Amino acid sequence: MHLIFRPMTKADFPACAEELIAAFREEPWCETWTHDQAFTRIDEIMSARVSRGVVCMDGSKCVSMLCGRIMTYQDQKLFYIDEFSVHPDYQRQGIGSRMLTFLREELMQEPQPISHISLITERGFPSVAFYEKNGFVELQNELTMAGYVNWP
Repeated sequence: MHLIFRPMTKADFPACAEELIAAFREEPWCETWTHDQAFTRIDEIMSARVSRGVVCMDGSKCVSMLCGRIMTYQDQKLFYIDEFSVHPDYQRQGIGSRMLTFLREELMQEPQPISHISLITERGFPSVAFYEKNGFVELQNELTMAGYVNWP
């Protein structure tokens, strides 16, 4: 196994889509993404000038991908992780933590300093412990809310 961590390119999107499908097919998510759906999601996230992504490759196989956006909030720049996954065959080997370290190194190269990295994850899922181990904390004063587009 020879792992390479590097910025994501558009040429990586098909391999990243395959990795996303494999990762989210497993417990506890049990999601059934098609290749077109996964590719489109990655393409949409990565379509803006503020988009950034990183990959971990084992040869031509994407074994982990992370993508999100740098956003302005008053006088700060924040990075929002929209998607982050590790292929099931490569989980519990430290790759996710190495991806976050690589992301932080990449974000330190940005012209304006990035003050925070944030994300949304499911309460009670194993991802919570992973993020906590990597220095993330639950923000007690924030609440994620959602509504339907076709609200009555």
